[in-house]
Amino acid sequence: MNRRLKIIISFTLLLLLVPAMLVFAKGEKETYKIGVVAPMSLDYAFIGDAMKNSLTLAKEQLIVPKFNYEFIFEDSQNDSKLNASAAHKLIDVDKVDAILTLGATAGPIITPLATKAKVLHYSVSVQPYIAEGLTNFIHWAPSKALNDLLAEEMKRRGIKKYGVFRETTYEGFKFYLDDLTKAANKLGLKMVTDQTFLDTTKDFRTQIANAKGSGAEIYVLFMGSPAIEILTKQLREAGDKTPLTSVESFELTTQKDLFEGLWYVSSGHPTREYAEAYKKRFNMEPAVGGPNAYDMFLLIDHAIKNTGSEKKPTSEQVAKELLKIKNFPGSLGSLTIIEPGITMSDVDLKIIKNGEPVKLDR
Repeated sequence: MNRRLKIIISFTLLLLLVPAMLVFAKGEKETYKIGVVAPMSLDYAFIGDAMKNSLTLAKEQLIVPKFNYEFIFEDSQNDSKLNASAAHKLIDVDKVDAILTLGATAGPIITPLATKAKVLHYSVSVQPYIAEGLTNFIHWAPSKALNDLLAEEMKRRGIKKYGVFRETTYEGFKFYLDDLTKAANKLGLKMVTDQTFLDTTKDFRTQIANAKGSGAEIYVLFMGSPAIEILTKQLREAGDKTPLTSVESFELTTQKDLFEGLWYVSSGHPTREYAEAYKKRFNMEPAVGGPNAYDMFLLIDHAIKNTGSEKKPTSEQVAKELLKIKNFPGSLGSLTIIEPGITMSDVDLKIIKNGEPVKLDR
């Protein structure tokens, strides 16, 4: 090998080694692991997919992230036992730094596990006690605000008597009923029937018969899929044409056409910027839960940066910064986090139009 060739090879190797040496000198970014426990199959898979897509979108939109973010998804199927096993895996095996969860079946189970392990926990849930403890947070519109709006709208429409159909399996619906009852009583509205059932119920003829003749001018549905689809079809088959409304339930189904033209209340409508970016990226409309996941990740990233730590911060450090957040521009509007860890967001009056939720002016 001649001297000229040796020089060229040596120079080439130097050019290849310099970037690697610089990375080594500066230190590679640490990985911040975020576990996600959500239904990725069965009836609520569309919500889990929306959360996964929204997290992907949010990560792609980050400008110079401080750490390498890694998402680890576990399918809960909205089942309590699977929620617990998923949390144990994420904490004990994957060694995650934070866990995002969905719903009334996940939050209560994972809160104590995450607290014990000192892992940050952020849940799309309505129960305020899920946010107890420094490192636990929730992101869903408060039950009181949702049901105050529901009662006010019924009053505005001249409704005096209402009936309720509700699942008793999930605790969140009990919170909704309690707050609706308080709000309705203040406005002089009367609940004339309260029909309950388990989420596995397939035959609602008894509940429908019990509600018949109650004088209810509207039925409030506190339930999810598949119960809401089955009940609605059986009501119409029975010739019961009583109008329907809900708190969020019309969004907990892929068969929104069943509720075409019906008004209801839910968490704030996603911003146009988020909705357009989501549709452009995934060629579909965002589903419930997606905006919450998007916001929770960006809130965590914001808090991490505000810790000022060059190393990966502890859950306690991140939690303290989260509690300082006011008027954060999220996908669900301006977000403020209050004690004990409740993310306050807007509530909206909506209608199902052409199979999709649309915000109504009020």
